[in-house]
Amino acid sequence: MKRHINKFLLPALAVSGIIFGGNIPLQSSILCSEAHAYSAETNYTDSQLKDWLETTGNQMVAIVNADYSKTQQKKKFLPILNKYVDVDGIAKFCLGRFWRVATPEQQQEYSQLFHQVLVNSITNRLGEYKGVSFTIGEVSSIEGNKKSIQTTLKRPKQPDVVIQWIIEIKNGNPMVVDIVGENASLAVTQRGDYTSFIARHQNNVGALIDALKRQIQNHT
Repeated sequence: MKRHINKFLLPALAVSGIIFGGNIPLQSSILCSEAHAYSAETNYTDSQLKDWLETTGNQMVAIVNADYSKTQQKKKFLPILNKYVDVDGIAKFCLGRFWRVATPEQQQEYSQLFHQVLVNSITNRLGEYKGVSFTIGEVSSIEGNKKSIQTTLKRPKQPDVVIQWIIEIKNGNPMVVDIVGENASLAVTQRGDYTSFIARHQNNVGALIDALKRQIQNHT
C-alpha cells in the first residue's frame, strides 16, 4: 500500500502552486474533477482568476523558499490547504463507490487520516524545491463552467513542467478541483488506485484505513 499512498500524494504538492515531480505518474492524484457544483454568486474574469492563482502560488513559494523547520512549514501550509482545497470532498471522491458502503465512523476516520497523510507528504518534500518559481499562461473555458489555467513550473537544474489547473467557483470562491499533466487528469486515476486496492482486500474499507494509519505512524 505504501506505493499507492506515495504515488497519490506526490501530486498533492502541485496544489500549492509550487511543486510537481518531473515525470507525472499516471496513477496519481489528489484532486477531484467531478464534485463541486458551480455557484453563480461571483463571476471571476480570466484576469481575476490568474491573479488569484498567482497570489496563492506566491504564498506557497514563500513557504518553500524560507528557512522553516518541517513543523513550521506544516503550520504555515495547513491554513492555505484548507482554504483553497476541498480536502473532505477530495477524500470522498478518491474512495469512489466504497464511500457508500463505508460506515459513518469509517467515513469520518478515513477523511481525518487522508488529511493527515496529505499534509505530512507535502511538508516532507517542500525542502527539496528551494528556488522554485512559476509563470502563468492562458486561461480557457472547459466543461461545467470550469476554467483551465496553464502554468509553467521552473525548478533549479530540472526541466520546466507544464501544469493545467482546473478551477471552479464554489460558494463564490475559486477552488482547485483537478490538475492535468501530460494529458492525464490526475483525479480519475487516483480513484482507480484506491478502489482497486480495496477490491483486492475483499472490499474492506478498513484495509485502506489501516494502511493510512501505518503511513502516519511511520512518518518522521
